[in-house]
Parts: sequence; C-alpha cells; structure tokens
Amino acid sequence: MRTGTCVVFRYLFRIALIGAPGLVHGETLTLQQAIESAEANNRAIRAARLERDKALTGVKVARTYRLPAFSVAALGSQSLASLGLTFPQGSLGVYPGTGPIPGESTTLSGPLQPAGIFYASVTQPLSQQHKIGLGIQLARVGADIAGEAIRSKRLTTVNEVRRLYYGVLQAESGQRSLQATVEFLKQLDQDTGRNVVQRVALHADSLDVKAQLAQAEFALLKLQDPLETQKQELNRLMGRDPDTPFEIDPLAATDLELPDLKRAYATAIESRPEVRLARLQVKRAELDRRIKRAERIPDVSLAFTSVATVNLSSILPNRLSVVGVQVTWDVYDWGRKREQAQVKRLAEQQASLDVKDTEARIIVEVAHQYRKLIEARKEVEVAQASQSARRELLRVTRNRYGQRDVLLSDVLKAQSGLSEADNGFTHALLNLATAQADFEKALGVDQ
Repeated sequence: MRTGTCVVFRYLFRIALIGAPGLVHGETLTLQQAIESAEANNRAIRAARLERDKALTGVKVARTYRLPAFSVAALGSQSLASLGLTFPQGSLGVYPGTGPIPGESTTLSGPLQPAGIFYASVTQPLSQQHKIGLGIQLARVGADIAGEAIRSKRLTTVNEVRRLYYGVLQAESGQRSLQATVEFLKQLDQDTGRNVVQRVALHADSLDVKAQLAQAEFALLKLQDPLETQKQELNRLMGRDPDTPFEIDPLAATDLELPDLKRAYATAIESRPEVRLARLQVKRAELDRRIKRAERIPDVSLAFTSVATVNLSSILPNRLSVVGVQVTWDVYDWGRKREQAQVKRLAEQQASLDVKDTEARIIVEVAHQYRKLIEARKEVEVAQASQSARRELLRVTRNRYGQRDVLLSDVLKAQSGLSEADNGFTHALLNLATAQADFEKALGVDQ
C-alpha cells in the first residue's frame, strides 16, 4: 500500500532549496544522525540506563544471600558488682568417710576489672535457598523492567526528535517560501512605483503592494522564534549545547510502507514497552506471592558459633565453640502469612487484567494512528493539486497583467492564493511526517 508520497517529499524540498540561501550555518544534521545522537546522549535515556545498572547491581546483591553469613560482635565492659559463683554445702555430693563437698558454702568471685566478650558466628542458609532463589528472580525482573523503561524512553525521545526535526524542516521551508514572496513583492513594488510615476498605475495600487510586502516581512519575522526554539529543543534532546548551530537535510523525509493492520496489531503487542512492562509486572506479582508463601518454611541453617571472654571471670570458661543446625520457625502467626499471601494473589490477578487492558489500548492507538496516516497522505495529494493550480493561475495572471488585461489587484490576489497553497502544502507534509513518526512509535519497533 505504497504511494508516491516519498517522491512528493523529495520533489518539494528540492524546489524549496532552489535559489534559497542557507538560513543557518553549521553542520548538516540528518534525521538518522539526530536520532543516533539522542539515543547516545539524551540525558533522560542516560538516567534510565543508570537505573538499569542499579537494578543489575541489585541482582548481584541478591545472589550473595546464598553464601555463608559472617558476623562478629564485641562488648567491652566494666562490672559494677563482683561476679561470684556460690557452691552450697554438699552441692557436689556427700561421700562416706569424706562428708559433704564442699564442707561449707563457698563463694568464688573475681576481681572488679575491665572485661570483654567476643561473639563470632558463621551461618550457611539451607532451607532459605528456595526463597533466596525467588528473590534473585525478582531482582532480575526488576532489571528487565528497567530495560523496558529504557526502550520506552528511547521510543518517546525518537518520536520527539522526529517531530522537532520535521518541524524545523517545515519552518525552514515556510521561511524560504515567504522569502520568495517578499522578493516577488519587492520587485512588484519597484515596478508599481515606476508605473505610478508614468501614470499607468494608481497610487492606491502602490500602497496595496507595500502593505502586502510589510505583511509578508512580518510573517517572515514571526517564523524566526519557533524555528530557533525547535532547533534549541532538538539540541537539548541530543544532549548538546542548545545553541549548537546545524542545518537540516531537506531530503530527510521518507515514505513509510503501510503494513496490514492486523500485522501492525501483532507487531505493536509484541514490541511495545507498555505490554512488556505489564507482563513483567505479572511475573513480579507472581514472584512476590511465591516469596510470601515461602516465608512459611522454617529457616534451617548450618551454624558455627564461638564465644570468647577476657577478664570476665576466672571461674567460668573463657571460650566456647559449637557447630550445629539452627532452626527458626514461627509456629503460629494467627493466619497473618496466609492473608498476606492472599493479598499477593489478588495483586497478581490485577496485573493480569492490566495486561489485557494495555493490549486493548494499544490496538486502539495503532488503529487511530493508521487512519491518521492514511488521512495525512490524502491531505498531501489534495494540497499538491491546489498548489499546482495556484502556481499556474499566478503565471497566467502575471502574463495577462503584462498585457494590461487584468488589474494589479488580481496579481496580488493570485500571489496570495499561491502563498496560502504553499503554506497548506508544507503543513500537509508536516502532518504526514508527524503521522509517520506517531505510527512508528505506536508500533514500538526499535529504530
């Protein structure tokens, strides 16, 4: 379903360049170069990449929980009271011929002096490995979501670059068209002035030409601000200094071959970041639910623990080391974990509904942009036909004016009609270029 729009694009902008000097001095920036520069240097895209780097680091952090955990604690203290151990009489037994041991109550105490307690442990998670694995998967999903955020930001930025680039293209084309009108009116003003002196034209005709010339010069002046603003905004999107000079490639506009609408639906649903993000949110909700269910599993770890004391007591042992299995389990939580798991299950269902709604919204958007593109193509055909008719009318009117068959006002009217047709054609081309950019964005295909 391809038309001659591409030829129209190139033909128009070749004509627009004939006899028109460059309006801005600087490098010639093609649309592809602008897109590539924005993808590489746009600050919003770079910030999204940093967010993904943070998410990837989070995956590495999640993996460390599979490894043994080492902990050390130390306490320096000063006893406020003497630490003693009392053995009552006979607490160690009563023996025939010996009597009770000890023979009387005995208290063993240590001196009041600074002391220290050192605690070290090494624990290797065992049953927690399942939950840790789910956490790693959840971190990977977060990294994937950050990656899709980059794609979304890139598609949005490319769309903005295209719109601004075509806007500059349209503004410069309109500027050249107005410049040509100004030159024509200046020449006509000179001719009319001579005719007034020779008494073959009225003074009112001269004033009419001067009024139209002033109006054209004012319209030319008004185009300067939107042109420079769009160039500065385009530089900003490319991560450059806003005042960096550049020239637009007038042949950058190209035609887009329209795919079958059903195929466009399938491409958009497969490629759009919004759909991928919605599906990743479903996966994230599922992992959240599974992690919450895994909290019911008792925490079983292989543990090594060592306790050492310094100057704490001369009676108690100053070192104790044990190795064994450590188990932690909330025996009864009043149904809290079950209800929390139910909340996660409902969130998963919500995420699934969001996927369906996102797909439906994208189908509506693709169909809308598809129709807008067809409409824009037809608008270009109509505007081109009107422009050709107006140009021919001006040629005929100028010839007849030279033969004194029509009035000067007829020439001015024909020139005004051509200016309107040129402006309409330029706007039609901008609408077509914008519609193509919006349709490509709706498809979500990476550039």
